[in-house]
Amino acid sequence: MFIKEGVYMILMSVQTLPPPPPPPRVRPTGVTILAILGFIGAALFIFAGLALVALGPLILSIVRESMSHPFLALIAGGLGVFLLVLGGIELVISWGLWTGQGWAWWLEVIFSALGLLSSLVDLPRGVIGLLVNALILYYFFKPHVKDYFGVKVSFST
Repeated sequence: MFIKEGVYMILMSVQTLPPPPPPPRVRPTGVTILAILGFIGAALFIFAGLALVALGPLILSIVRESMSHPFLALIAGGLGVFLLVLGGIELVISWGLWTGQGWAWWLEVIFSALGLLSSLVDLPRGVIGLLVNALILYYFFKPHVKDYFGVKVSFST
């Protein structure tokens, strides 16, 4: 009787073991490259934005002395703020790509599609942009890339 209960307890304990953890996700190489390029681009945008915002008052003081257009300083400051915002957006998207966030996949696909369309409008000069955005879209619809981001889209390349 005791042996039967002991075997039963062992069998019950084996059945209640938690399942093994899922294997860790491996970031695809292309996603790593795009995220690093995004981080570099974001740093450049932020640096340029800070430079323009800082140079705005300097431009204004130079313009006051020469009695030229003071609107130039306002344009430099506004462009600087715009570049800061773009750098912040690029930084967030690059972080999402690096960490495999599903929303970053969607944003990258949307921005690449918009880049593809804008390259079509500027076609003689936009051939390189057209090719780059088309390759990014093609790559992001690969099954292993979609799996990394946890995106469930039926279309694959």
